[in-house]
Amino acid sequence: MSADLLLPELGRAWDCRTRAIVSGGVALDGMDPDRRADTLDRLREHIRAQASALDDSWLVAVSSFMADDLYKSYFNGFRWTPGVADYIGATAGTFTDVLTERGFVLNYVIDNTVGDSHLESLLIFVAGIFAAAGLLPVGPQMMAVRVLEMEGGGGIAAIPTVLAEGQYLAEQLVRRCHQDRRSYAYLNMEFDDGKPGLSMEVALAQREAAGTIVVFRNEPPTIGSKVIIVPPPGVTLPR
Repeated sequence: MSADLLLPELGRAWDCRTRAIVSGGVALDGMDPDRRADTLDRLREHIRAQASALDDSWLVAVSSFMADDLYKSYFNGFRWTPGVADYIGATAGTFTDVLTERGFVLNYVIDNTVGDSHLESLLIFVAGIFAAAGLLPVGPQMMAVRVLEMEGGGGIAAIPTVLAEGQYLAEQLVRRCHQDRRSYAYLNMEFDDGKPGLSMEVALAQREAAGTIVVFRNEPPTIGSKVIIVPPPGVTLPR
């Protein structure tokens, strides 16, 4: 990746179709430390300048597809390297900073079904992606894993035994995010077991709250799939 491509337009910075995140990470991993630090500084400045120039309508819109592209990128040839983490932080993390400074919070809520064999790596790496982007990763299965760890383990297969507690803890953390106006990514990664789905009521509770952007995905994370975007009161999404 050339230096020019490491200063992307916002519409291309996280494009899952072109694997922009991995490409940016690979480029950074190939640099010596001084050049890498300089490139990351310029990248942060570049993203901040573009984000700061957006009106509220476009800022809200970009935040929505940023979060969704971060998620979909995991399912399109993703790999985790130090460069990928730095690229996400310098681009998405900087954008989230601007979003916060402008008085907005983002609630990105995912309700997807996954196979048991994929759940562990998904919880680890998708959580890492959103953490690097400045969104607190939280969810019932993630909190259930923490409960199991505190109880001495049990593995992914044991999640259903403590899922109710995991959901309670996740919802308490989300309520705290609402109170503190902190952006989050709520990951409800349900087992493909035919059981009734978990309630999304708390995770989606801030629809119509001032300054809050709610993005809801319940379609599989394929290219071309859709999300529901609820902009804050008084903000109209661009056409």
